[in-house]
Parts: sequence; structure tokens; C-alpha cells
Amino acid sequence: MDDMKNKLIAFSSLLFVSFIWGSSLFIVKETLKFVQPFTFNALRFIVAAIILFTVQTLLNRKNNKRHRGKAGFIFPGIVIGLFLFLGFVFQTFGLHYTSISKSGFIIGISVAIVPFLLFFKYKKKPTLRENVCAIIAFIGLFLLTLSTNSKFNSGDIISFFSAIAFALHIIYSTIYSPNYNSLQLATVQITFVGLASWTFALIFEDWQVIFNHALWTNKYFVFSILFTAIFCTAAAFFIQMFAQRTISATEVGIILATEPVFAAITGYYYGGERLQEIGLFGCSLILVSTIVTQIRKTKSKKQLYKEEKTIHKM
Repeated sequence: MDDMKNKLIAFSSLLFVSFIWGSSLFIVKETLKFVQPFTFNALRFIVAAIILFTVQTLLNRKNNKRHRGKAGFIFPGIVIGLFLFLGFVFQTFGLHYTSISKSGFIIGISVAIVPFLLFFKYKKKPTLRENVCAIIAFIGLFLLTLSTNSKFNSGDIISFFSAIAFALHIIYSTIYSPNYNSLQLATVQITFVGLASWTFALIFEDWQVIFNHALWTNKYFVFSILFTAIFCTAAAFFIQMFAQRTISATEVGIILATEPVFAAITGYYYGGERLQEIGLFGCSLILVSTIVTQIRKTKSKKQLYKEEKTIHKM
């Protein structure tokens, strides 16, 4: 009974994360009118890291001891953080040139390409179903790019690289999450992304804009930084690390496949974005492919459990 309750909590929490991530793309796109991508990600992730570090410190004091978990979590946290950094860099830059709806659905392909990345790393051959779903996903992507007023552009390509990075993030989160403290893993990866973003902002962007008084008196900008830092980053990635200790990567993939749907809904109601019928059909193909790719036959559940156990040991 407790296992069912824990699974229900994990499912509900991840669905909330998917909703937050999908709906926040509109906020991110609007915030890029004030600051450049690396600067935005630096502010967002550094604030989130401070929040998580504060929570960790309070837990230590409450327990009157260090809230350690398993030692050696820094390297896994950095590895996961590297792919997370690349994912958000490509996503944020992509939003400069493409719509919220297209960005959300293109990045949603990450769930469909996970099996192929697993093959390159662990020589686990994709099934016929996975091959077919990947083809369907790319057809859907092609139809989606044809449906908007803007043609296929650099933003779509950049967003696809984001999908690859997020797919790798899912894989390595699945590998490391069951073996390490969720809060520590989340803190390390978010700190890494914040520091890496700040470094690139210093080199490539006009980061001095953050000292502009008018920027911090802009209520929308302050809200967007706090919202994305607290809900979309600190809370979201702690929940993801925690949930992947309880449910399989397959189940995680199914839930996160709903993110582009939330992105499209947000783009429709708040961004004024419209998709033609062919685009809606393309979106449907992508969503179906990402979900079906992650569904296994009932008789293979035991085999899937053994495969995931093997991956965790590697």
C-alpha cells in the first residue's frame, strides 16, 4: 500500500513538474527581452542553488548532523549538470528564433530518442516499435515546422540539440538518482549550471545590464527570475531526482511527454500562437510517438526492471 502511495505521489509531482516546465516557456521567451540567454540562466540557476543550499543547511541543523546521504555525489551531479546546462542553453537560444509551441514539441522528442542514445552507450538495440516511433516523431516535427508562418529556421535546429541534451539528462538521472541523495544531486547540478552560465555570460554577453536599476524595478522581470528559480528549477529538479528513485525511467518519460502539450496550450492562450491543422496533426504524431516509445508490453515488465538494474550498476 505504501509503495502505491509513493508511486502516486511521484506521478503527481512529476506531472506538476511537466506542467511548470511547459507553461514556463512563455515566461522565458518574454524575459529574454530584458537579458541575454546566458545571463538569464545564470540568475535563474544561481538563485535556485542558493535556495537548495539553504534548505540543505536547515536540514543539517534540524537533524543536528550533516545530511549526507551517500558520499561521492559531486561527480554524478556535475555529469547530470553538464547535460542540463547544454539543454537549457540550446532551449533558451532556440526560443530567440522559434515559437513556444514549436520549441516545446521539438524538445519533447527527447523522450523518443532516449532508446537510441542508450544503444550507443550500452549497445541495447532499439526495438522495431522504437524505430517506427522515431520515424513518426520526425515526420511530426517536419509537419509542425510547415504549419507556422515562419519556415524551418535555426531556432528549430537549436531546439533539437536541446532535445538530445535533455535525453542524456534523463538517462544519467536514471543511472545516478537511485544511488545518491536527491537534494544533494539537485544542488550540485543546479550550482554547476549557474556557474557555467555565469562564466559564458562574462565572456559572450553584456552582463553589466544586471546592475541596471530599472531592470530590478521591473516587476515582470523580478517575478520571472523568482518563478523560474523557485518552481521551474529548485523544486522541479529536486522532485525529478526524488521521483526517479521511486518510478522507472519508462514512467518518467511518459509523464514528461506531456510537457510540449502544456507549452502549446500556453503559447495559444498567452502568446497568441496559432497552429494550422497540419501542425496540430504533427503535434499529435510527436506526442503519440513519445508516449508509445516508452510503453512496454505487460509481459516484459520483469525484463525491463532487470535492464534498468543493469544500467544503474554501470
